[in-house]
Amino acid sequence: MTAVGTGRLTIDRPLPAIVGGQARPVPAVLPAVEPATGRTWAQVADCDGAVVAEAVTAAATAFETWRSTSLAERQAALWAIADRLTATAADWPALLATENGRAIREAALIDVPTAAEIFRYFAGMARAVHGETIQGAPESSHVYTTREPLGVIAAIVPWNSPLISVAHKLAPALAAGNTVVVKPSELASVSTVRFVEAIADLLPPGVVNVVTGYGATAGDALVTDPRIAKISFTGGTESARTILGRAGARLTPALMELGGKGSLVVGPDADLDTLTEDVLTGVFAANGEVCFAASRLLAHADVHDELLERITARADRIRVGDPLDPATQLGPLISVAHRDRVSEAVDRAVAEGATVCAGHRVPELDGELGGGAFYRPTVLADPDGRTSASCDEFFGPVLTVERWTDEDDAVARANAVAYGLAGGVWTTDLARAHRIARRLQTGMVWVNTWFATPLGQPQGGVKASGFGREGAAETVREYQASKVVNVSLDTARPPMWD
Repeated sequence: MTAVGTGRLTIDRPLPAIVGGQARPVPAVLPAVEPATGRTWAQVADCDGAVVAEAVTAAATAFETWRSTSLAERQAALWAIADRLTATAADWPALLATENGRAIREAALIDVPTAAEIFRYFAGMARAVHGETIQGAPESSHVYTTREPLGVIAAIVPWNSPLISVAHKLAPALAAGNTVVVKPSELASVSTVRFVEAIADLLPPGVVNVVTGYGATAGDALVTDPRIAKISFTGGTESARTILGRAGARLTPALMELGGKGSLVVGPDADLDTLTEDVLTGVFAANGEVCFAASRLLAHADVHDELLERITARADRIRVGDPLDPATQLGPLISVAHRDRVSEAVDRAVAEGATVCAGHRVPELDGELGGGAFYRPTVLADPDGRTSASCDEFFGPVLTVERWTDEDDAVARANAVAYGLAGGVWTTDLARAHRIARRLQTGMVWVNTWFATPLGQPQGGVKASGFGREGAAETVREYQASKVVNVSLDTARPPMWD
């Protein structure tokens, strides 16, 4: 990997698939496009069904031995992966910023340490794998369960936080004794290939494999392979419907971590100084391309006007620019096409009655950045929550601000969306906090904060936001099956056949 131009990265060699611990060159390639400039900075393999089948074969073969490894061996392997990430931490931020436009300071502060900690967490959880003795069985029987790995896991990861997402898939699956074939997004495949190359010596060949390419070809071949024991997918709801439809023919189980429309309900007693910081982080971190972004703010009438004024003023000051510049606060979206979709969605909301308070424009940047997928952080006023902006996911740096006076109405509006991933409430009234938290139809609720995701806290949603949980002890069970063993302790039998 070398630097070109003004410190920009490029990879000179086409990146292969990784099958059975070895590079698997593929004649056809896809361009990796840097969203900040629109230039091709790398090439990745465009895998067909035959290459995907090879990867699944390698994983299935490796499973026969990996499933029998001791818990201590799995723990040591996961800890070694975390150490490798930590030791190479300086290598990742520029790559991640180049790949998907994530501001380099965010990538250094969040992505790399988080990925390492995920592996450390599940290294500990590897020792916690155990079955149960069933109480209440007849005295003539001894009944117990064991936890067994499923087999080959198809791990499909998105483009917005690829390193973190790969860690969320690999760590629990490996801790549980499975092998994995990873399919990254065609928009951000480089970091996944480089990561698996970097840890290849820490795992037996075939335990982790990577196939790159389009969802309709490589992805489809992976999810329809009859040897796949489970699909673990993070991405958009529409893609999930396609995957589940294809997998349904074989009844392949799945874990789905999907989109969201996070609503933060603000009480009349909120601490506006701290709240403003959390709102900005909640909606504009990672360029707003986060499934549990706080993209919808429902503010009580007593604080609505001041809060909207504060957020608008701060949004206007956010530094948008080169993601490789440490001073940049918000980089480009993943592609010009996605930027245009976000802008069109804002246009639609404005036509429906929303008011633009900040942003909703492409910034004027010089030189090679002029063709990038940049978009100013945008704030929309939608007092009654009647426009599409208050129910559709933008997956970009767009915040809608609503007004409420009746708590029941605020909760009803927050719940009146298809999604159910993350929600929140900001108040100093403890009763209100618990009351609203209980009523929000989401998998995660934050009180007086946003984006707090410590390891051990289950992450996942309900409704159109998916099913299954990541990042917690229960995640290991997502990748295991329970087997019951019933041992008879005597020879007595009822006289059924006399």
